[in-house]
Amino acid sequence: MKKQALWKDVFREIRHTKARFLSIFAIIMLGVSFFAGIKSTGPDMLDTAAVYYKDLQLMDLRVQSTYGLTKAGIDDLRALPGVQKVQPGYSSDVFLGDSGLIGKVYSYAGDNELNRYKITSGHLPEASGEIMLDEHLREEGTFSLGDAITFSGEGAGDLSGDFRTLTYKVVGFAYSPQYIETSNRGTSRIGKGTADAFAVIPEADFQLPVYTEAYLSFTDTAAKHAYTPAYEALIGAHTAEVEQALKDFPEQRLEEVRAEMSAQLAAGQPAQMDEAQQSRAGGIAAPGQLELPKVYVVDRTANPGYAEYKDNADRLSAIATAFPVFFFLIAALVSLTTMTRMVEEQRLQIGTLKALGYGVMDIMTKFLVYGTLASLAASIAGLAIGFTLFPGIIYNAYGQLYNLPDVIKSFYPAYAIVSVIVALVCTAMTAMIASRVELRSNASVLMRPKAPKSGQRIMLERFTLLWRRLSFVQKVTARNLFRYKQRMFMTVIGVAGCTALILTGFGLKDSIGSIAGRQFGGIMKYSALVAFHEDAPAEASASYEQLIKGKPEIRGALDVLQEAMTARAKGVNDQEVRIFVPSSVKELDSFVVLQDRKTGERKELTDDGVILTEKLARLYGVVPGDSLTVLDNKNEEFQVKVAAITENYVLHYIYMTPAYYTEVFGEKPAYNTQLLNYSPQDDKWEDAFGEQLTANGRVALVSFSSGVGAAFDETMKSMDVVIVVLIVSAAALAFVVLYNLTNINVSERVRELSTIKVLGFYDKEVTMYIYRENILLTLLGIVAGGALGILLHGFVLSTAELDATMFAPLIKWQSYMYAAVLTVLFSGIVMAFMHLKLKRIHMIEALKSVE
Repeated sequence: MKKQALWKDVFREIRHTKARFLSIFAIIMLGVSFFAGIKSTGPDMLDTAAVYYKDLQLMDLRVQSTYGLTKAGIDDLRALPGVQKVQPGYSSDVFLGDSGLIGKVYSYAGDNELNRYKITSGHLPEASGEIMLDEHLREEGTFSLGDAITFSGEGAGDLSGDFRTLTYKVVGFAYSPQYIETSNRGTSRIGKGTADAFAVIPEADFQLPVYTEAYLSFTDTAAKHAYTPAYEALIGAHTAEVEQALKDFPEQRLEEVRAEMSAQLAAGQPAQMDEAQQSRAGGIAAPGQLELPKVYVVDRTANPGYAEYKDNADRLSAIATAFPVFFFLIAALVSLTTMTRMVEEQRLQIGTLKALGYGVMDIMTKFLVYGTLASLAASIAGLAIGFTLFPGIIYNAYGQLYNLPDVIKSFYPAYAIVSVIVALVCTAMTAMIASRVELRSNASVLMRPKAPKSGQRIMLERFTLLWRRLSFVQKVTARNLFRYKQRMFMTVIGVAGCTALILTGFGLKDSIGSIAGRQFGGIMKYSALVAFHEDAPAEASASYEQLIKGKPEIRGALDVLQEAMTARAKGVNDQEVRIFVPSSVKELDSFVVLQDRKTGERKELTDDGVILTEKLARLYGVVPGDSLTVLDNKNEEFQVKVAAITENYVLHYIYMTPAYYTEVFGEKPAYNTQLLNYSPQDDKWEDAFGEQLTANGRVALVSFSSGVGAAFDETMKSMDVVIVVLIVSAAALAFVVLYNLTNINVSERVRELSTIKVLGFYDKEVTMYIYRENILLTLLGIVAGGALGILLHGFVLSTAELDATMFAPLIKWQSYMYAAVLTVLFSGIVMAFMHLKLKRIHMIEALKSVE
């Protein structure tokens, strides 16, 4: 009977204090849903992409050679141990009709097992003269089913030697797992240097003498998910195995090509290679001039968007690691306040139960059950919302950037267990702590109300000149604030925490959104980057120089060596770095700005050491005067001395003078790129200029800063929805916290408020009696939240950054204003609700003596 009465009392208490129960429920639900939702979004994104790759059998490795791959080379690949499938194929870059678009055309053999296509309309090409196009060409209205497309080459280039027919009928549209981004289709050997779309034709319509590439998959990777460490480790090992197996292929292929060309000469025919091979060989078409072909073995990270997609998912996971912690801290704080108030209200019942012989654990059970029910119910609701709502919202924000199916939502037991445990600690533990304090007193003390706090002079009263000028109401407000210091501090801390969360959300938007402008245009001031072929013929080099001189828009050019190396130090992950050596140190400032991020002090390259980018220096913990180890592609180690640190936000760079490069590496720099500056031009001019550059035999790649900056900015904009989710969640938490604290404040002072009502105060005057304190505490909380938000913003930035990026530690003044206005807005809404509650106070009931 005793136990039954206790349980009845618990559920009766929940019915009578719905507002309190729901406030705890709402706070815990927000914390759990935010933690579970943000934490699960990153894994859900990666799982969705991995399943998509597996369904369409995306290749593990791609093998290419500058002189193509023969059937013998394909057989060698099939003979490798562990290889599951080898799929040879043809590809070529063409102009798609009169559209001016560059298409990367692939062959389809009818039984392709790797790199399958997801058909969106129509069908795959089956007969000669049929073509399937990139889906985004249909979405943009460029082509539709039944259209005819005629291929054309660059300039006077004749494609008849590459294709059996040049006119094709569009029979379908599709997505390809090789191109998960909506727009990026990689580089092109013709036109402006970048492809606009992919296309698929029957393999029989190609008439190239050798395959242009081969796709490989392996037996041991079939059961592994993409992006996992296990998969990446296997691919790294297989890449090394394939490279080792093909180490003799360049010499063999060179001899084959020379023999073929010699046979052509002997037969009285001009010695020639196909157009694609000539382009890769720099236009050389004489047997004695042929260079050793190069073999490229690349994994999925060479596909546009593959690695970037993982970076976005990892960035979300990093934010999820830092942000929810603060949510739970505020939830625990408010739960402690709520449960403490509940225990104090139940003093009479606790004393009565003690007098009736109930034990300490029996009495404590009521509060434990109350808090546990609230937290468990909130956890279930929060997990349901978090695992289903958040991933869908955030993933859809990336839908504009990627061609991927709907997100696969999963349940993660680990996140659920952590959420429930933290929720229970926030409520059940706080209930236990609060009740144990009261249960130390005996029954007779508990059955009498607490003696009111004795009045004391506050510090403000000692400033007589100021105190005398205050009105009666202002003096009462000041006394109430300083008399109940615990309530004051709890309210200020609660408001400050919510303001800090909102400010951090806006601050993240400021920091992430400013990267593109600061990096591309602020630091990298050059307009275009041109990469050169190694050992290009003198004619091509002279033609290039003539092209550049003939452009009056170009204001400057700087030859630069850019070389990929690896930075290494014990206890730190290896980082890919770019060695950057300008031919003229004096001219560098017009193309790249080297400066201190905080002071703006310019840094000059000297022969005494290198200048490191800031994020790289931070990862390796080096300062000017230290040394850093770098490894070249032969794994040979070199030591460079750090002379200065420079501002940088994307990738890692090591800047050095030509003399210091020679001192460290023992050879003079071979400049393989050129930076160009030209007066601002529109996209049409850049496209035309890019076509002229890529048509030159010396140019391997062209990259315009406008395009790179815009692409990066577009990627960063996808984070806007994530930031909105953070801000909305923080704002919802702010509302619940303010409501809860205000409700507790009113409940604690119901006798006081009834007294002033009896004395003749009107409803509005009673409301303002409370609101003056709330307004002051809210303003104090906003000021404290601004300072706390700066600290939280810095912590979240350092946690959310990827190794290859650095966020600008920036919070715009508008963000402070937005955070303050939102906090004031929610405070005002809460006050409006409280006004209705104050009007309904029953004065006689409230003033009844407990005796």
